[in-house]
Amino acid sequence: MKIGVKLFVILIISGLVLTFLLSWSIEYEKYRKKLVDPNEISKTLNYFQSIVTEAYPKTVESNDKERKFIEAVDYVKSKLSKKMSAIDTFKMVQPILSALEDQNTRFYPPYDPNYKVLPFSTVVIDKRIIVTSTANEKVPAGAEVLEIDGKSAEELIDSLIDYTSGENYGLREQQIGDLIQLLPEIFRNPHRPKVEVLYRSEPHTVTLRIGDKTEKVNVETVSIFSYPTLSSSYDVLPSRQPFEYQQSDEVGIMKFGTFSLSGTMYNRYREFLTQKFLEMKGMHDLLIDLRGCSVSDFTVFKEFFEHLISEPTTSQRNVSVVLSAYNLSVLEKYGIEYKSSTNELITTLYTQKFVPRTPSFNGKLWVLIDRYTSDAALDFAYMLMKMNKAQIIGEPTLTPINHTTDVVYQYSEGMKMTYSYPKARFSDKEDNPVLVPSYVVNVSTEDRIEYTKGTRDLMLDEALEIVKKGE
Repeated sequence: MKIGVKLFVILIISGLVLTFLLSWSIEYEKYRKKLVDPNEISKTLNYFQSIVTEAYPKTVESNDKERKFIEAVDYVKSKLSKKMSAIDTFKMVQPILSALEDQNTRFYPPYDPNYKVLPFSTVVIDKRIIVTSTANEKVPAGAEVLEIDGKSAEELIDSLIDYTSGENYGLREQQIGDLIQLLPEIFRNPHRPKVEVLYRSEPHTVTLRIGDKTEKVNVETVSIFSYPTLSSSYDVLPSRQPFEYQQSDEVGIMKFGTFSLSGTMYNRYREFLTQKFLEMKGMHDLLIDLRGCSVSDFTVFKEFFEHLISEPTTSQRNVSVVLSAYNLSVLEKYGIEYKSSTNELITTLYTQKFVPRTPSFNGKLWVLIDRYTSDAALDFAYMLMKMNKAQIIGEPTLTPINHTTDVVYQYSEGMKMTYSYPKARFSDKEDNPVLVPSYVVNVSTEDRIEYTKGTRDLMLDEALEIVKKGE
């Protein structure tokens, strides 16, 4: 009987060991397949070097940036020797593109469903880290993160800034929030095993300011895949809808978020515009709220603008494109003839045509922008200002008027991440490098945080006051 029990126990233990080894070997094979080959990194960097030197729409200031970029590429390529994880690859290659100081030229952090992330998401406002959503009741949305694992907010931001891209700190700051949630992967614990059969959370210490109180709490990581489900049980800070309409007395307010016209969104958007312009019939003022909007497709605003005109209208902008085979589609778009690659930067006057749509709005137009208004939203506000069709209210933008455009987004299977780069640049002659409103609204850091939390909207209040006065 005792021998039978021993044999049974041995069989159970052997089965458990075999199950563990089999599971481990499966996970190891998954891990191995996710590694990035150094040849793939070298190939991608060579491609980017060709783009930057032969097709990138440079400015006079770009030469020094290009030199630093090439030096960084050569240095990284000399250090490539073995396969590495996608997140380590990102940490190696993104600082190279950061040297170009263009928010449209960057690698995006890789995604793996098993990544361990902090149980909250954040946004960074003037070097202050605000929680926007959470999967842990100890870290409520709206709390301010003062420290993580003993590192102050400023130290955390400084450690992540090289993994962002942008013409200035303000633009880079907007990208840091996502990186903070990825801290457990970006600065991975060296003692953590590379292959795990079962998910094991990691402890982290977070110091928070909640109201007037400062608290230190212990939290554990969750998988990036499970985070949306886990966080759905908790309150989140308000976020912009793709498009929405409000009314304050006799002033219509059209708010735009960041979205694309893919799938069913195009029809939804058209129906929305038709319905709202019917409702606005006879209204005297329309305030177009473009704060935080970074829509990349100008078609969004073309559809909208055609409800604001009563006769065919055109707008013109100077656009620069390099005469290169890499840019064939963009050269065709802007009517530039291509015979061969000369790598010459060609500037042309691009004309856009607009045809009136019904129902239309014939009242007075106002545009509200903030420093985060960028891409096509910035172009739309700039166009309305140049046409003298609207008064601009708000604060100067962080994105230059002559920013890069026609951005290409590509996913690299070998690199396990997405990257982007532009094929053209606006080249209008302007006294101010950024868009400066006719009516400047001064906004403090606290005002920005209150707006993010949804507790107060000082800028909109002041804008409505200006509009109602009819200045």
